[in-house]
Formats: sequence, C-alpha cells, structure tokens
Amino acid sequence: MQVDTKSEEKKKILGILRIAVALLALSIIVLICFKQKDDLKSLYSSLPLKVFIAGIALFMLANLIVSLRWYLLLRSQDIKVPFKAAIKVHFLGLFYNNIMVSSVGGDMLRVWYIAKYTTKRLEAGLSVIVDRVVGLFTLVVMALTFYFLFPVELPAGEAKAGLLTRLSPYAMEISMVLGFIVLAIAFVLIYKPSRKILIKGFTKVFSHRQRAAKAIGLYCTKPFTLTLCVILTFFAQMLPIIGFWMMGKAMGIDAPVKYYFVFFPISWVIGALPISIGGIGVLELGLVGLFMSLPGVGKEQGLALALCQRFIFIIGSVPGFIIHLTGAHLPSDTEEIFIDS
Repeated sequence: MQVDTKSEEKKKILGILRIAVALLALSIIVLICFKQKDDLKSLYSSLPLKVFIAGIALFMLANLIVSLRWYLLLRSQDIKVPFKAAIKVHFLGLFYNNIMVSSVGGDMLRVWYIAKYTTKRLEAGLSVIVDRVVGLFTLVVMALTFYFLFPVELPAGEAKAGLLTRLSPYAMEISMVLGFIVLAIAFVLIYKPSRKILIKGFTKVFSHRQRAAKAIGLYCTKPFTLTLCVILTFFAQMLPIIGFWMMGKAMGIDAPVKYYFVFFPISWVIGALPISIGGIGVLELGLVGLFMSLPGVGKEQGLALALCQRFIFIIGSVPGFIIHLTGAHLPSDTEEIFIDS
C-alpha cells in the first residue's frame, strides 16, 4: 500500500509539472496573441474556408493511414483485431492526446485496450511502442531529407545566415527551455520514488526479455511489413503538412514548401516529449520559433500557422470524443476482437 501511495504521489507531481509547463507556454502564446491580435485577424481573414476544410480532410485521411499502420503491426504479432476496431481505438487515443487533460495518454489507452482482449499483452504493448518509434523515426528522416536534399535558392545579394546567427535573438528563450529540460531530468533522477519506478520498469522489461526478444525478432522477420509501415508513415505525415502549406500560402506566408517539411516534423517531435500535457503550448512555441528563423516570416505568421494546427488537431479529435461518449470502441460481440490467431 505504501509503494502504491508513493507511486500515486509521483504521478501527481509529474502531472502537476506537465500542467505547469503547458500553462506557462499558453500564457506566452496568449500574450503574443494579445500583442499581435490585429495581424492575426488580418491573416485569418485571408484564409479561405475551403482551404481550412481541406486541411482538416487531409489530417483525417492521414490518421486513417496511421490506423492502418498500427493494424499491420498488430497482425505481425498474430493479434487479429478488425481494422475498424483499430481505427476506433486510434481516434480514441487521438482524443485523449489532444483534448483530454489526463495522465493517461493515447498510447497507454491503446495498450490497455488491446491487452485487455488478448493473452499476448506484451506483444500488444510492443506494437504500440513500435508504432510510435516508426512514426518518430520517419519524422526525423523526413526533416533531414528535405533539409539536406532540397536546397532553396536565396534572393540575390542575401547571405545565408548560419543556424546560430538565426537563433541568437532567441537565446534567452532557448536557454530557459533547455534549462527546464535539464531540471526535469535531474528531478526524475534525484526524486527517490521516480528512481524506484524506473528501476521497477527496467526490471519488468528484463524479466520478460526472452519473450520480448521473440516479439521483436518476429518484426525483424517481416521486413516487407516494416517497410510498408514506413512508406505509409511518410505518406500520412506528408498529407497534413501539405494542408498547412496551403494555409500558409493562402495567408501570404512567404516560406518555401521545403521548410514546412522540416519545421512541422521537428515541432511534432518536440510535442511528443513528455514535458507538457499533449504538447500543448510547447508544440506551438516550437513551430513559431522555427518559422521565425526564416527571413521575412514574422512572429504573428508563425503563430497563425501554429494555431491553425492546434484547431485542426482538436477538430480531428472529435470522432474520438464521439467514440468515447457512445462506447463504440468496446467490442459489440465476441467476434469483433479475436483473442489470438
């Protein structure tokens, strides 16, 4: 009982820290919005409704493709879940990630749901981890590919500023973020209950190392499935970025499309860090800072794009809310989810 109490206290403290980061970031965003309200109003008035709706449609299509990726990873472990069930659970996880202020993330929800209906609980959890790893890996590859393989011609007479030069005006903000990350890591390592939880987690992982190794080995024996998952991920990640590029172009943001395929993946990786609830605020500030590094792109333009993205995230999570409200993610009969192959 004492261990459970300490574990709960640790979760509460970490949850409070993540909420504090989200509130701090949101406060900065609100301050910028107040100062740039006229510019933001002008930018949004130039955004056609059909372009915004197209961005929503591309986001929804991308998430259907991501659901297919997870479905393929589950099938690789002989966990036979109907595709429609994978879609419903994915959108439910999306709802928890983007809207619900909860310590239960969308990934944990997917693990709980699949593990509840299969004896292959370790493999089910591994499918979610591999799904997330494939997504993050593809984001990094996409950002690097577009940055290095698609050069952009600068206007005549305009020198290419180095990265440090472009980031120097934001030295204080960057230092604060890096300092907070260092303090957060130090807190986790110094705080005794969090150390115990880390040790306990590693102990559990290694206690099942043979079974985990077998499950990982099963993925390695199916290179075609993994390759297909990576290809699907590239396509799924490109779709919403194209939508954001269309919005930026409609709002008169003079930034080459290359940087959309660099900055959005980087911001998504930043948002995936467990330092804020659902990446709220952190994701937006990261995107604003990245676009401000480009000549001719102002703070208000980067913020307009970042807020468009957040609006689309929320709207795209509404199906997950409906699924949660109606209980549509629960199996309607014994045939909807096959426990094992």
